[in-house]
Amino acid sequence: MNLIFDSIGLIAIVALYRIGLIPKYKYLFYGFLNVWFSSLFTVLEGFFWPVFLNFLEHFTFLLSGAFFLFGISVYFLKRQEI
Repeated sequence: MNLIFDSIGLIAIVALYRIGLIPKYKYLFYGFLNVWFSSLFTVLEGFFWPVFLNFLEHFTFLLSGAFFLFGISVYFLKRQEI
């Protein structure tokens, strides 16, 4: 279910980016993409390579947190310059 909801959310974010309703912060998009990959690896680890895909699942969660943190900090640093 997580993969389905993450896929719907990612499609919505891409659509909103394309039509210009939300700003294009690439680091936040990479964070969302890594959350989606984490859900994908969670599903795939049930079928093959459980140890490796479990590692990738947790690693992409780590990457998503790093991208979110970096994206938010870049956003607030830009706002302080104005």
